[in-house]
Amino acid sequence: MRVIETSTVIATLGLFCFLTASNLASPKAIQALGVHLTAGFFTYPFVYFFSSIIIATRSPKTYFRCIALAYLGYLAFISMMYLASITPESNPDSNYSQSFNLIYSLSNYRIYLASLCAYFVSTFMFGVIFSSLKINSISIRISISTIIVSLVDVKLFLALAYLGVKNNDLLLSIMFWSSITKLVAQLVLLPPAIFIINTIRDRDECCF
Repeated sequence: MRVIETSTVIATLGLFCFLTASNLASPKAIQALGVHLTAGFFTYPFVYFFSSIIIATRSPKTYFRCIALAYLGYLAFISMMYLASITPESNPDSNYSQSFNLIYSLSNYRIYLASLCAYFVSTFMFGVIFSSLKINSISIRISISTIIVSLVDVKLFLALAYLGVKNNDLLLSIMFWSSITKLVAQLVLLPPAIFIINTIRDRDECCF
């Protein structure tokens, strides 16, 4: 079980790191080839990459514990950063202090918490759907779970974070293209995820 336990720890740490990066990058809107996205596009597919590895090699109970641990870690991180931002400064006029306070200002916390909520709901759904499917093929189960979840998570995040703030037409455009690009990114990451899952299973069949 040592290999399985090690892989689960690594996957949970990866989940936490990419979850944190995705949430912190999400306030930035970007445009690539005329497509409107958030900067979190480059990192959030890896949240499901690591989630797939955990759910396919461990029990659902362990998966949900890992998800909860990663999210509690992120919540603790942004809470500590907020406390740091409101702590009196010795040099409030420095560029570093102003940049730090701008990133972790209370105005951004609607976005951070919306992202946290959307990811929690979607990863929970991902685990439930994956565990409920009575299909032997791991890749098919991951693909079906990903397709269903991709219809929910991005739209939920954007609605919670930007509804009433951004123009509705722009928001709908971001919702559409973010869902498409996320799905494509997940399918690109599927082969390496399956390779890692099979490697873990081959080394220890008692993965549950």
